[in-house]
Amino acid sequence: MDEPQKKTSPNPEIIPDPTDFSSEQEPAPPESAIVEDTSPLEIQLGLEEEQLTLVLPTTGRRPIENWDETWASLAKHLEKHQEFPVLNVSLLAQNQLLGGRQLQQLAELLQRHQLQLKRVRTSRRQTAIAAATAGYGVEQEPLAKLLADIPNKLEPIKPINDGSDALYVSQTIRSGVEIRHKGSIVVIGDINPGGVIIADRDIVIWGCLRGVAHAGASGDRSCRIMALQMQPTQLRIADMVARSSMQTPEHPQPEVAYLTAEGIRIASAFKFSKNYFYEEDGQNWEEMPDPLNL
Repeated sequence: MDEPQKKTSPNPEIIPDPTDFSSEQEPAPPESAIVEDTSPLEIQLGLEEEQLTLVLPTTGRRPIENWDETWASLAKHLEKHQEFPVLNVSLLAQNQLLGGRQLQQLAELLQRHQLQLKRVRTSRRQTAIAAATAGYGVEQEPLAKLLADIPNKLEPIKPINDGSDALYVSQTIRSGVEIRHKGSIVVIGDINPGGVIIADRDIVIWGCLRGVAHAGASGDRSCRIMALQMQPTQLRIADMVARSSMQTPEHPQPEVAYLTAEGIRIASAFKFSKNYFYEEDGQNWEEMPDPLNL
């Protein structure tokens, strides 16, 4: 393996530190520890135990000189998968120098896919400091150790297949009509009072919800109910029940109903998409403040 390049990072807030684990004194990793990748920037994404692991290339093999290109390459990786079987992400940054800006952009990209960056593993002291400042779990280890851990054990991400595709209903659901489905349900129309929608997964209503909607009917607490306008008679997610107030909002907007430790809550779709993540340990949705808004 080539010696790590000593050059000024394109990101001015990061200055190479000779005390990093990735310095010249670090022994070269064994050849068996190096995993080849045919992708342009050698980005790897796979399953490791009960989390997603994102692996960046080392600077000694192929430095990241254009963060925008790296970001775009990762975006393509994520777009290949409409859904992920787990939500937490561990970043194996190796000896890449990442500052606050890159970590924030990475976190925002993951959030678009409802993924949550939880941990950063690195051989760089500066990257470790930036990650800790942003509120992430950090492990700083010699590069040889990180390379040895690069997963031949990474499992490929397989598409989720619960045996049921989404059910699309292009009509208004009137009083007395009940629709049940094992997957998600998408309604292009309104749900009138007395109408009932029950899905084992998510419910999306391209219209006004005035009836009853039950998402996660099989017990999945991560499921959500989304509507352009929320005026439900009753909301149910998994085994939790909530009734909406009778007041009509002055300024209707798309909203999302989700499950928290306190019960079912409703947030604007815009806020939910940017600030919420699903906590698997607690099996509920939580609001995440901007990690860099110190």
